[in-house]
Amino acid sequence: MPLGVDRTWVKYIEKGSWPDTKRFFSVMRCNHCEDAPCVSICPTSALRTRDDGIVDFDTDICIGCKSCMQACPYDALYIDPEEHTAQKCNYCVHRVEVGLQPACVVVCPEQAIIAGDLDNPDSKISKMVATDSLQQRAVEQGTKPNLWYKGAESANLDPLGSVDPGDGGIWRDPASSWLAVDLTPPSVTSESASVTPNRPPAVVTEGNSPPRLVYGKATPMPWGWRVSSYFLTKGISAGLTIALALALLLGADLTSDWAKWGTPLVAGIFLALTGGLLVWDLKRPDRFYYLLTKGNPSSWLVKGAWILSAYGASLAAWFLLGVAGVEGPLEILVWIAAVLGVGVAGYTAFLFAQAEGRDLWQSPTLLWHMVAGAFAAGGGAGLYIALLVDIGETVERASAWAMVAGATVLGLLALAEILTKHPTRNIAEAVHHMTRGAYATEWWIGGQLLGVVVPIVLGALFLGGAEIWVGALGGVAAAAGVWFADDAFVKAGQSVPLA
Repeated sequence: MPLGVDRTWVKYIEKGSWPDTKRFFSVMRCNHCEDAPCVSICPTSALRTRDDGIVDFDTDICIGCKSCMQACPYDALYIDPEEHTAQKCNYCVHRVEVGLQPACVVVCPEQAIIAGDLDNPDSKISKMVATDSLQQRAVEQGTKPNLWYKGAESANLDPLGSVDPGDGGIWRDPASSWLAVDLTPPSVTSESASVTPNRPPAVVTEGNSPPRLVYGKATPMPWGWRVSSYFLTKGISAGLTIALALALLLGADLTSDWAKWGTPLVAGIFLALTGGLLVWDLKRPDRFYYLLTKGNPSSWLVKGAWILSAYGASLAAWFLLGVAGVEGPLEILVWIAAVLGVGVAGYTAFLFAQAEGRDLWQSPTLLWHMVAGAFAAGGGAGLYIALLVDIGETVERASAWAMVAGATVLGLLALAEILTKHPTRNIAEAVHHMTRGAYATEWWIGGQLLGVVVPIVLGALFLGGAEIWVGALGGVAAAAGVWFADDAFVKAGQSVPLA
C-alpha cells in the first residue's frame, strides 16, 4: 500500500466537554454491497461482484475515470498514486481463496472484526446478524451492504453526525491552501442549530458541544474543472445543431455555407474538445479506448460514449455532404444531429444519477438543466459566431430564442432548487455549500446573474431590434454562466463527507 491511501481506516470522534469527554472508534471500509453501485457505473467492468459476493477489482482494465468513487456511498475507493487505477478493500481474496481469514481479522488484537460466510447459518457472523442488534451505514441508498456494526456510536457512522473543528485533528496539522474546501457544516450550539432553513442541525450534546471529528479520511474531490468544462463544450456542440433545427422551423433554408458545412464543423470542433477533456480527466488516458472495446453496457459512461460517437458520425456525414454540395439529405441529417444533440446534452444526468454517493446529483430536474444549458450555451454561441461569419438572419433569431429560452429554464430550475424542501441531509448540506457556503459567489454571481439574467436581457434586446453585438455579449455571458453554475454544482455535490 502506498503512503497516503487507505483500504481500511478507523474514524475517531469525541463527545462531551473537557474533562467529561469520551472518544469513539469505528472501522470504515468497503461494504461489499449486494447491489454495488460502483459495479454498475464502472465503464469497463474493472469492478465486479464475484459469485461468493465479494466485490473485487481488476486493475488491468481500469481507466481511472473515478466514477466508482462518486458511486460509493461509503468513501471506500481511492486512486492508487503509483498505478493510477482505482483500488479498495477486496476482502483479501488472495487469502480467502486458500482458506485464510482477511488480514484485518487476523491482526486485530481484540477480535473486534468478525468475517465469514453469511450463507452458512452456523457461522458466527450469520448468528450475530440473525440475533444481535446491529447497525449499518447508508442503508437508505439501497445498496444492501454486507457490513454490520455492533455497539457503535451512531454519530460515528453518520458522516454528518460530527463537526470538524478545523484544527486538523490528531496527528495532522490543518493545511492552509487555496485547494481547501468547505467539507463540513460549521460548529453549532443549541441556540444556533436550526437557524438555516432546510438544513438539519448537527447533533448537540451536553454543554452545547457537538460531537467532534478528531481523526478521519480526507478524500480529494475526484472530479473538478475538466468535468465542468466538458458540460459546457458538449452543450455548445449540441446547442448549435439544435438552434439550426429551430431555424428550419422558422423558415430558414440550407443554402448558406453555415447551414451546409459551417454548423457541423464548429459543432464537431466542440465535440472534439469534449472528448479531449474526457480523456484528459482519466488517470489512465492510455486506456480510453477500453470504453468501446471493453465497455460495460450498464454504465452511462459507456452509453454516453455511444451517443457521442453517433453524434460525431452524423456531424461528419453532414459536413462531407455539405462540402460536396449534396443538398438532398441535409435536412434529414440536421434533424438526426439535433435529436442526437439532445442526447449528448442530457445523458450526463443519467450518469450522475448512477453516482449514488452524491445525493445532490440525483435531482430529477438535472436532465432538464443539462438540456436547457445546451440551448443557452449553443444558442449564445451562434450569436457570437455571427460576428465573424454570416449565419443568416433567421438562424440568428433562432439562436437568440434558444438562448433566452434556455436561460429562462435554468433560472426557474435554480429557483426550484433553493425553494424546494430537500429530502435528505446530504442534499441540504450540498445545497448550503452551493448557495450559501464555499461556492455561493460562483453560483449566484456567475451562474445566475451572468448565466441567466444577462442572456435573457440582452437576448430580448436583440430580438427587439438591437445590434448583433448585443446578442453576442449575451451569448458569451450564457457560456460563462453555464460553466460557473455547473462547476459550483459539481463541487457542491462532492463537498459533503461520506464517511
